Amino acid sequence: MERTARGRGRGTGPRGSPESGFTLVEILVVLAIIGAVAIVTVPYILAGMPGLQLRAAADDMAATLQGLHEQAIRERVTTELTLDPETREFRTSDRPAPHALPKVVTRVAFSTAAIRPDDTVARLRFYADGTSSGGTIRLEHEALSASVVVDWLTGRVSRHD
Repeated sequence: MERTARGRGRGTGPRGSPESGFTLVEILVVLAIIGAVAIVTVPYILAGMPGLQLRAAADDMAATLQGLHEQAIRERVTTELTLDPETREFRTSDRPAPHALPKVVTRVAFSTAAIRPDDTVARLRFYADGTSSGGTIRLEHEALSASVVVDWLTGRVSRHD
């Protein structure tokens, strides 16, 4: 039986020979490049976090309002969200315990028809016929803001950046 010689190019040597794998220098160069990219990109990622968190808070508020709208129609009752901008807490008619807004929300602005001149609390109501009191809740963080709008006629909840 005749054996043929195998080539000795890079990566073709037997296991454990100096010709297979990567050198320590090559690995260190790759790690240095990954480190440099991380140093450059991490500040941009962290700078975008408040905006993402603010949008998530607005999404959560919109989902809560949509749930109240659906509950009002399904159970033929009036449901309500009460929002206190001073404490940045809200309560719902089905869960009266206060729920704090995320810490990223530093200011809350609102406009609604269901506010009395001496009342500092916003109230958004959903009625059994599908209508609502209507209004806008604006969540803010420094120069960023995200709004949740409730249409008075349809009770439709939408979010705007």
